[in-house]
Amino acid sequence: MDSQNSQKIDRVLQFSLLTAGQEDFGSRELGPIHLIKYLYLADLEHAKYKGTPYTNVPWTFYHFGPWDHGAFSRIEPALEAIGARKRTIDSAQSKYEKEFVRWLATDEKLHEELERELPLIVRGVVHKYVHQFNAVTEDLLHYVYTTWPMLNAKPGEALNFNLPDYLRKKKRYGEQDNENEQLTVRQQKKRTESIRVVKSEFRKRLKAKRRKPKIRLAPPPYDDIYFEGLKTLDSLAGKEISDISGVVSFSDDIWKSKARFDPDVP
Repeated sequence: MDSQNSQKIDRVLQFSLLTAGQEDFGSRELGPIHLIKYLYLADLEHAKYKGTPYTNVPWTFYHFGPWDHGAFSRIEPALEAIGARKRTIDSAQSKYEKEFVRWLATDEKLHEELERELPLIVRGVVHKYVHQFNAVTEDLLHYVYTTWPMLNAKPGEALNFNLPDYLRKKKRYGEQDNENEQLTVRQQKKRTESIRVVKSEFRKRLKAKRRKPKIRLAPPPYDDIYFEGLKTLDSLAGKEISDISGVVSFSDDIWKSKARFDPDVP
């Protein structure tokens, strides 16, 4: 990994942590697993609009998502360089991390400096996803797993950031995101007015709905007829399903199945 790419990686990692440092108290710490995923999302967003990842990290499908040892090894020196505080909890259990490590850094001035240095695409996506997922590991991993490079790869395989054919055939990525920028001032005003009218109508209907008297449902009488009815319904369901145990095996071909990544496949 050359020095230029290492510097890009360091800057994104530092910016991610400093962005988390602007969140509410108690939501400012990130672990290595979160930082590496925000780095991946920055590369993904850059590839989406510019055609290539920002850092050129050779990402691979490893265990729970995208991974690169070289990028991971940059976390500690990059964060120590900005004076980040490392917290290690040996007693904590995590199914995603071997040790429970959290980093914290709050430096508004440095955050602004990195914000000016990084491309708009990169800093925008970091702001978006750090605020959305923060250190909620399962939600972040689920989202990352559903990105197109992951859905088009199998474990151990290098991730391909080229836009796949099934997405090229659909509306071009980014058109909807930039829709507001393409509108004229008059169109924007018209859209704003339309939204205002819809919101106003919604508030009226909500207010009218609240005026309606609430219907209170009485609980059913739990008598012999009630329990006989339950027995009849159970008998209509057929025989009770018994518990079984075993091992299910899937072919490696399942990783390349269109059902994983193509929404048009039933």
